[in-house]
Amino acid sequence: MALFKFFHATKISEEDAQKEKESISRIKKAITQKRGIDNFIDYNDCTVAFAGSKDNMELMLEIYTQKCNGKKYLYASIDDEVSWQEWDFNTVDEFENSIIEYLSSRVNRTIKTVVQKEKYKSFMVSVYFLDTSINEWILIENNKTDNKFICRFAARKTETTEAIKTYKLES
Repeated sequence: MALFKFFHATKISEEDAQKEKESISRIKKAITQKRGIDNFIDYNDCTVAFAGSKDNMELMLEIYTQKCNGKKYLYASIDDEVSWQEWDFNTVDEFENSIIEYLSSRVNRTIKTVVQKEKYKSFMVSVYFLDTSINEWILIENNKTDNKFICRFAARKTETTEAIKTYKLES
């Protein structure tokens, strides 16, 4: 369970549960349309995995209700690593579309993540997918910071690391 979820969870009403369930359903439908898949690992009404197996779920999306400034919002997390808060978006559609874009760029693809650190100066994460039709890596995400505070913690030494991972459902 995500630490954020534990400390900010709100009592869930029938209406909240329905909103979470409908959001998951819309996201699954959009992923089906974008990536041509219709198999998922449904853990429960508000948790679904788009890769891995029942014992080792990957690209696991959880959507639940959070309370912020007295109002209830949806909160989404993928593998407890990436998260979205509905209150950061103008509409639920924008919130869901951001999640859909993230997932559809990874589902049934081989992903390469390159982390480049320059000691106390910069930190950059680039994400690519392997386009098998041309056998080349295509950039899908590039985030860089030279913020001294962030780099003091994230870039304590100069190094470049690379990780390659294939996201697909296992039998």
